[in-house]
Amino acid sequence: MTDRQFLWGLSGGVSAFAVAGAFWFGFGISRAFTATTPWWAWALATGLQAGGLVGLLWAGYRLRRRSGFQRADLRQADERQRAESALIRTHFVWTALAQALVIALAVLWCVYAQAEEWIWPCIGLVVSLHLIPLARIFHVRMYYGTAFAGSIVSVLAFARVPNPDAVPILGCALAAVMWISAVYMLWKADRVASCAVREQWAVK
Repeated sequence: MTDRQFLWGLSGGVSAFAVAGAFWFGFGISRAFTATTPWWAWALATGLQAGGLVGLLWAGYRLRRRSGFQRADLRQADERQRAESALIRTHFVWTALAQALVIALAVLWCVYAQAEEWIWPCIGLVVSLHLIPLARIFHVRMYYGTAFAGSIVSVLAFARVPNPDAVPILGCALAAVMWISAVYMLWKADRVASCAVREQWAVK
């Protein structure tokens, strides 16, 4: 793994956190606001959501450009680098599939137990915990911190149920966790890359 390729991949993580943060923020606000909420509050919230999303996506794009790496460069990589990339893709796909399966099972359990108010805290917890294997796969230790923070927020949401503010707070808090993580990754991108490329990357 070269530092150029790592920064290229890290930009994808920034974009993923940008989208996830926008989703959780919009979800939280939609649960907090009502038909009687002033229009300017809706406009402000929408502006914050769009601004955070677009700003972080643009910063992630700039990081990708700065890396100087392109997908076409993978075809010119040596055998070990291709093996590394293939293993990363395989582990990522299996992790994503496992996350989707666990979320589906958690939702089904909540519905079966007539505990629908626990659905979103369950989803937040699973989404947070799935960053633990991703931290190992991508060699981004910061993901452990994001997983811990997101898990704490989700567990606290369980404790707040069935209070009506539990889900809105969960959404906004997870949005903050995702966006702060994205900003940190951008801020420390070179340092994160330097540490990661010195580690041993498995090829099988």
